Amino acid sequence: MGAGFGRCWWLAPCAGHLAPAITSSRNGGDEVEELGAWARGWGQLTPERAAAFLDCDGLGDDHIFWPMFREALKSEGVLGVTTLQLAVRKWGEWENYQEQMVEKGQLSGNSIITVPGLNYLNGSEVELHINGLIDLPVIFQKAAYSHLFDTPPKWGADYAGFLACPIGFVLVQYVIFIANKVRNPLGTSLLKDYWEGMVNAFGLIYAVPSYVLDHSESAHWGITSSDIAVNLNVRPGHYYESYDSYLEENPIPPAQLTDWWQDAPSLASLDAVLVTDQCDERIPVALIGEHGPVNMDHLSTITAAFQSACAKPLEVEAGHFFTYLWALEGTSQGDQLRASLQISWEEFWGEPLTKSQGRSETLPRWSVLGAVQALRGWAWRNQFLRRARLRVCCEPLWLCVLMHAAIGAGRLLVRVSMCLLHSFAQVFGEQELPDFWPLVRRMGAEMQPQATISAAARISAEILHFQASIRPLYVPALSLHVSQTAKYSPTSSDVLLFRFRLPGAPGFIRVIQMLTEEARASGVPVPRVVIMDSSKKSLSFQEIGRYRVLALLPHVPYAQRLPDVFALASPTLVPALPLLHKFLWPFAGPFCGRSDPDLSRSVDPQAGTCSHPFSPFDFQGKVFHPGSFEEDRRYWAQYTEWEIWPHLIRFKHLGAARVRSDR
Repeated sequence: MGAGFGRCWWLAPCAGHLAPAITSSRNGGDEVEELGAWARGWGQLTPERAAAFLDCDGLGDDHIFWPMFREALKSEGVLGVTTLQLAVRKWGEWENYQEQMVEKGQLSGNSIITVPGLNYLNGSEVELHINGLIDLPVIFQKAAYSHLFDTPPKWGADYAGFLACPIGFVLVQYVIFIANKVRNPLGTSLLKDYWEGMVNAFGLIYAVPSYVLDHSESAHWGITSSDIAVNLNVRPGHYYESYDSYLEENPIPPAQLTDWWQDAPSLASLDAVLVTDQCDERIPVALIGEHGPVNMDHLSTITAAFQSACAKPLEVEAGHFFTYLWALEGTSQGDQLRASLQISWEEFWGEPLTKSQGRSETLPRWSVLGAVQALRGWAWRNQFLRRARLRVCCEPLWLCVLMHAAIGAGRLLVRVSMCLLHSFAQVFGEQELPDFWPLVRRMGAEMQPQATISAAARISAEILHFQASIRPLYVPALSLHVSQTAKYSPTSSDVLLFRFRLPGAPGFIRVIQMLTEEARASGVPVPRVVIMDSSKKSLSFQEIGRYRVLALLPHVPYAQRLPDVFALASPTLVPALPLLHKFLWPFAGPFCGRSDPDLSRSVDPQAGTCSHPFSPFDFQGKVFHPGSFEEDRRYWAQYTEWEIWPHLIRFKHLGAARVRSDR
């Protein structure tokens, strides 16, 4: 009896040998909370930990299998004779162990299993609820957390040695799966059963959050999670030896990238948009949006535009509406923004916008038409908004639609950053969409011909076109507020991990620390790594510019911090494809991703057809399919600034990141 594949993999399938069906990969939010519990008390590192975690090397005499298996994978490949023999041997041990558990009544349904040596920070044992064989890989997932963040125990042969090498559970099962898929004439139904067991193991240890436990590209198995993912299908006989061979056989259309002056040539011929009678010495500008750093970018760009058009010194008087400081908290720019805040989000809408700001799980309390009426009355009473020469609206984008309905298009500029319906569900609810779409159409019909709607994020421009037939001009953020006050002027060789406050950051940082200890023990000089996270005070851009190199991890397809460091002119390390996929999509809710409700991916019933060969929504649904939509992900990654901008220094694995930062 097994959770996936039997010793008779090379023959016709064993009678009764079926893998239970799996659910999709576990919800990311639960794992992020658990990840925090593991990471808060990181154990001490030794130089051997990198090899142990990444390669299952140096685990002692009880685990000499793993170096042998790793060497076979690297030298012979997945279908090599030695690789197959070792995989069958190990899988046989696993099936025997499962049978022993069944005989002892440990898998009788809703069993609670504790693993010796697997404890939480308070010393209590980790209790795992196991309903059957398909749940057993959860044990290896928890062991992998322990390998990454704790000082793990010296696990013996229990669980066929997979506690000591959780990644081995995926790799051994993958070899068996590919052998069945390529060499056995299995029927589609049985092959699907085998596939389900494989995907379940992959999902628990590699998939969501995909960048916490999976650092296979930095390991030495000769195979990565990307190599595995392109083969997670039920096409008999079909096998890609590597992700690169998959790319060669499956090209995608290039991105359709145009510049704003190509899309709106009439704008390029204008000497100045602003007329001279607007050139007062003090010009009021309303910045409407919840994201403080984005507002600051708009403010500096508008100031530069006025000064260029007026050809004389002048002051732009800023008024911020509905704005949170976010990363500006504790900085001088944050203090300036707070002093010019006209109204907070809570003052108007009645409760915070996000859970991080204290929003409760309550039913939506607003109607679209009621919100438009309330905004119209408030806008008429607000003196600053009435006298503002420009009103620049950005986030959330649905707020800009409502502002347009409330005050019209006069003196209004709309900047598209995030998804049109991000956070719409919690304020209004799905029942309000029929009243919302006509307002979207009206805004597009009035503002798009005037070129008064533009996008800072390339992918957001394309998604809005797909969703509502509005294609704003792509005008990248300039972050002049950064370049005017700070510049790259390194005073040390340190590397700054810039704003690492993301779900994947703890695992990423931990592996960097492991590799650093390993390199130092080998006499390899490595730069000091400084982590900029929420536990430390915010750094000014002047302070950030003193680091030799910055490293950024994406958390969504576009982030304001990217143009900020571009304006600073600091050398910036970011993940390359396919590593980039792990970070772009799992928590891309603000860009219509799976961490947002399905409502965010709603499409205007009257939207026209789109020229893109792939939907931006199909691959971002709530259910994660690690072996599907690879072409979709590759296609849409082309529309992200992480991939478009040429100045970035890209790394394919953490070892390469270290080398490139040294240079």
